[in-house]
Amino acid sequence: MQVTIYTKKFCPYCDKAKLLLNLKKINFTEINLNQNPEKFEEMIKKSNGAQTVPQIFFSEKYIGDCEKIYELNAQGKLDQLLGI
Repeated sequence: MQVTIYTKKFCPYCDKAKLLLNLKKINFTEINLNQNPEKFEEMIKKSNGAQTVPQIFFSEKYIGDCEKIYELNAQGKLDQLLGI
């Protein structure tokens, strides 16, 4: 399963989301919008208009932001979603 996370430099929420993914040993592709500003419009389109970071996708399915993956994790749904 391909996990993609859109981030920016100096974003504590991005760091927190990546920390959770790393703790769960989930490989992910990071798209840093500071280094790839052309990807910003792509992120907005894929996330139905969300303009904040991080925005997280599993196999092209939009999951949400940092708060959402922590919520899914607390409910025990993140592992199920990821198939781990």
